[in-house]
Amino acid sequence: MDYVAWARRVNARWIVHQGLDRNATAYLEHLEQTDPDRLRCSCFHAHRLVHERPAQEDPKPWFYAGLFSLADASEKQKFLADHWFVATAINNAEMPDSVASAPETVSAATWEKITRIREALARIRSA
Repeated sequence: MDYVAWARRVNARWIVHQGLDRNATAYLEHLEQTDPDRLRCSCFHAHRLVHERPAQEDPKPWFYAGLFSLADASEKQKFLADHWFVATAINNAEMPDSVASAPETVSAATWEKITRIREALARIRSA
């Protein structure tokens, strides 16, 4: 399966907030130019997370967490600055500063989903 083509198709058809689709497209293009192996691996992670998520859950958070799972610090800053959920889900950091000033705005269910995505990423990374 061509995971890169799959990820491009999925990203192009979904409606997401705050330009996440545009940032994901830019990230895919960036990886295509700088690190094709990491591009393929990132797209594989996205595919795997989408297909391993609980069936009743929206696949978008899982897809984007998988897609950006191998982003380095500068890529996170460039492509995920406005996307705290994905940025938080792909690393084991606590709540980012942008949200830390108002932790009551993040529900327990959201933190639980972040935890499950982190656990799934850890399984993929260790495989």
